[in-house]
Amino acid sequence: MFRGMTLFKCTECGKHFMAADIELGATTLSAPQRCPKCGSMRTRPSRLFGGSDSAYKEIWNRIENK
Repeated sequence: MFRGMTLFKCTECGKHFMAADIELGATTLSAPQRCPKCGSMRTRPSRLFGGSDSAYKEIWNRIENK
């Protein structure tokens, strides 16, 4: 489900960017969005988890192994 726009952070290049906040599989997490600077999918909303990447590591691995 589309929840509006939110600020994302790319964990590869550090860029912050606005992107669509889309619900990830009926959870409270947001689906990673492609970084406009480097093209990485290792992104997460910058507002979540006190800046922690731990909740997204498994998600990134699933995306990269498809």
